[in-house]
Amino acid sequence: MTTPLEMTRDRFDPSPELRALAAQPGLPRITSLFGPARIAVRHEDVRAVYGNSVEFSNGAQSRLEGTENVGFLLGYDPPAHTRLRRMLTPEFTLRRMRAMRPRIEEIVDAALNAMAEAGPGVDLVAGFALPVPSLVICELLGVPYEDRATFQSLTHRQLDFAVPLEERTRAGEEMGQYLAGLVQRHLRAPGEDLIGTLITLHGNDLSFEELLGLASMLLIAGHETTSNMLGLGSLLLLENPAQLALLRDDPTLVDDAVEELLRYLSVVHFGLPREVVTRVTVAGDRLDVGELVLCLIMLANRDPALLPDADRLDITRKPSPHVAFGHGIHHCVGAPLARLEMTIAFPALLRRFPTLRPAVYPADIQFRTTTPVYGVQTLPVAW
Repeated sequence: MTTPLEMTRDRFDPSPELRALAAQPGLPRITSLFGPARIAVRHEDVRAVYGNSVEFSNGAQSRLEGTENVGFLLGYDPPAHTRLRRMLTPEFTLRRMRAMRPRIEEIVDAALNAMAEAGPGVDLVAGFALPVPSLVICELLGVPYEDRATFQSLTHRQLDFAVPLEERTRAGEEMGQYLAGLVQRHLRAPGEDLIGTLITLHGNDLSFEELLGLASMLLIAGHETTSNMLGLGSLLLLENPAQLALLRDDPTLVDDAVEELLRYLSVVHFGLPREVVTRVTVAGDRLDVGELVLCLIMLANRDPALLPDADRLDITRKPSPHVAFGHGIHHCVGAPLARLEMTIAFPALLRRFPTLRPAVYPADIQFRTTTPVYGVQTLPVAW
């Protein structure tokens, strides 16, 4: 398939076509993956749309072909969203995340040991970037890790817009069946994992479908986004050796470095399309009821109004209020976990393999261009 305009990139950067749109005033019109839409491209405008849950609805989720049955929390508006979000938020507090640090460090070390044993030429994506967040989210949710090949394959087929619609729909149905069986097992014997905790604390207030939707969102988002950040971020650092050395050698820079990588890479192209439910003006443009608005996260995070040199990677800069995790009521609930995984994984990888380098030419690296989350397909490395 031809990559939709809103998903086009030039390796780590927005495509020239998107940069041209970013130079236009207001909210330009495009024919998007979801049909005719406006796009918000400036940081101020993206925050205005994301921060307004009264005049913009997430109900347009059903327009995501092949994913109608997923039931992501992102697809809800208040008050349903507020109720479900309130149940999830306590599971991702900083205190909970600090308690998880030792186990995540163990998982990272085990993956690095496996890489060392496999030797130079190992694929960093398959050997490190994917298994680390996959195991973390499996243990957090209470998903058998031996099922990872199943849910990773289903996720890929479900989210890859190059896959025919019929196959994507079938993958979504199979994922729903897998998760239904998982939730049913948890209902029979709730454990101390996140799904079990939700059942124990809120079982009387959550329908089976809502439990299924929450489990689906956390499982898919919990490994897709972080794994692509680890893979793409590693490649970016390898191509910027001075920045890599700073991150590897100075532990005090790790937190700021992760924020800069999140901003600079913006692996999630856009959030779910927002649908206008009340006539509203954004960036001087009057939007009519029923119009769709796509917020292009990478363009917003590269906005010169956000940073004067936004196209330059600088892990020493003071973190900016980027929108890599969204903004407003739909700000990513798992952001603390993603940050924790990256602050552990990046420096551990670079210190374990101080001479790490790509084992292929830059032109031979294939990027994920037909999925909602950007990244690299594979990344063979040597040291």
